[in-house]
Amino acid sequence: MAWVGSMFLALALFSLTPARGAPAGDAASDLPPQGHARFDELIGAGPVPFPFSRLLARINSQLDSQLAPAADGLAPVKGVLIPLGRSLQRDAGAPDFFRFPRVLLAVDGATRPGIAPMKDRLFIGYHEKGAVLEVISYNEALGRFEFQLVRDYRPGGKAELVYARRALCLACHQNGAPIFARPLWDETPANPAIAARLRAVARNFYGIPPGGTDIAYFFDSATDRANLLPVWQRIWRDGCGKGEAGDACRQALFTAALRLALSGVLPERAVLAEVAPQLDRRWRQVWPKGLALPNPDLPNRDPLGVRLDDAAAEPRRAPLQRVPAELAGLGSIPARFEPLNPRPPLAIWTAPDKAELLSGLASLFAEADLVVLDQSLSRHSGQVERIGLECRVKAKADGRRSFQCQGARVSLAGTFPTARDKRGPARLHRFTFSGAPAGITLVANRMASSPASFQLRHGNRHARLADGRRLAELTIRQGRGSLTLVDDFARVNADLPSLRAATTFPAWDGMAELLSALSATPARPPLAALPPARVDRAVAASPGPVGAFRQRCGPCHDTPEAAPPNFLHGDIDVVATRLARCAPRIYYRLSMWDVAEDRRGKTPMPPLSALAGMDADAWARSPERRQLLAHASGLLLAQGVDPAGIVRRRFENLPACLPGRLAAPGK
Repeated sequence: MAWVGSMFLALALFSLTPARGAPAGDAASDLPPQGHARFDELIGAGPVPFPFSRLLARINSQLDSQLAPAADGLAPVKGVLIPLGRSLQRDAGAPDFFRFPRVLLAVDGATRPGIAPMKDRLFIGYHEKGAVLEVISYNEALGRFEFQLVRDYRPGGKAELVYARRALCLACHQNGAPIFARPLWDETPANPAIAARLRAVARNFYGIPPGGTDIAYFFDSATDRANLLPVWQRIWRDGCGKGEAGDACRQALFTAALRLALSGVLPERAVLAEVAPQLDRRWRQVWPKGLALPNPDLPNRDPLGVRLDDAAAEPRRAPLQRVPAELAGLGSIPARFEPLNPRPPLAIWTAPDKAELLSGLASLFAEADLVVLDQSLSRHSGQVERIGLECRVKAKADGRRSFQCQGARVSLAGTFPTARDKRGPARLHRFTFSGAPAGITLVANRMASSPASFQLRHGNRHARLADGRRLAELTIRQGRGSLTLVDDFARVNADLPSLRAATTFPAWDGMAELLSALSATPARPPLAALPPARVDRAVAASPGPVGAFRQRCGPCHDTPEAAPPNFLHGDIDVVATRLARCAPRIYYRLSMWDVAEDRRGKTPMPPLSALAGMDADAWARSPERRQLLAHASGLLLAQGVDPAGIVRRRFENLPACLPGRLAAPGK
């Protein structure tokens, strides 16, 4: 499922540990031991909507552009077309790649009240010819992403939703999250040559435009943010520790993140430094070599040319007149572009970056829940502070009035209409106050000639300072005015539920308990019962060479899926026959461990994710690899093929592994 951010696999820092005693590839580790994927909640008890346009409509029906309008001005579901990509479905459209591109969806908009958030939590890959959906969606209860497949997704098919083989997915999605290429996104319509070919098809691609760079950028940004969700959860879970000090640490992080989510303003550096001191004390104890941040970016690849990642490289593109048969060879993925390659971390934190951490935790709150909380708090009293203002009000030629006010710590200016003149709303042109957010708007309470009274709003909520206090009212009259602050956020500290048992950041559970304590109705009703989750059977155990291959390679190649080649799927006689047929390519991949990294024609197999913590050098020298290599060599010799000649050939020119589209290049 290599399609959309992840991390240095060998470190395995952020993916959750499988259930105790569950081996890699065991169905027990593929199913979430707690909670469910967000996609389960989207679908509910009914079938997966088909055709794809109906599924897209289902997603859009749960989004609310009015609640939190997209800052980019684009649709809240970002769709990208990739005709020549690196996913397991990359050959499904061959040779007519541009008529049947793969489509990727990422949700980066707010959901309606009563709906669980999907922003940065739902990613879908769809290939029409492959008749499969690949889904990555967030599990709030575990704080991790789940991987699912919808099989037989086609006209007349019986769409089946199952949890995917997690070990297979993590081979490329090394942080257990979506992945995507870094700029210039040349596999997408951001590449003018790709866009031109898609437009030439003159087909409606599910309503997704076949061009533009903006969509690829915002899709990339969504995957970047999604990859950090497991990081924030890991720090929340392990950074604070256990006992009373750990509980106090989590309480402090929850409160600080909630203040940030409500106000939109980070606290000053000195205040940040005082948040959750337990985290500072434990950091080097828990992560003595630092905490690695995941790398969600695949190398940029231009499938129609040879443009490299080096921005200084001269871009050269293949001619547009290539026919589909010639394009079939472009499905091959050179080793340096393989999603299987381990990716070094983007950065290593040797100390907690609390600004980044609190911003990440704050992003886990749903906008609809924040609106309900803000309304509930505003109905409660709190300590009141009134700041006196000196104001000058001037009549304007168009009938409105302008104002400028100055007081202790605050300076502001704007315009408002008279009571008789309804032309336009009140506007705040400048508001300078430490800890106040940008973009405050005014909503009139009353506009008699004097005084005028306004609520201060920030988006769909009351404007608040970084410390949580509400900017309750602004009154203006000729000569003087006042700004009223109310500390209603103090109720949060008084009513905050215990987070002692919270092993994941309790954005929803904690919010629901808090709202209940404030006598407010939670924005989300209890979830209706979902059908039982389904998963593939575990990897089959077998004796002899077949068993040796299944033990190491079965999590990826003993599945019902057509890709990657499932030569280990079936009874022992079927598998023996398939191993013989696939022997040239198996031998080639196993041999790549003996080739210098910069000279490899393909990424070696099995990938690092299947080595269970063993480093590359130890695996290359291991008796187990030699045993697998010897068996593949024996199969070649029995067919009259010299194994030594295999590695000197291009991988794409080796005999096809399995019939049908599995024989396409790159498999």
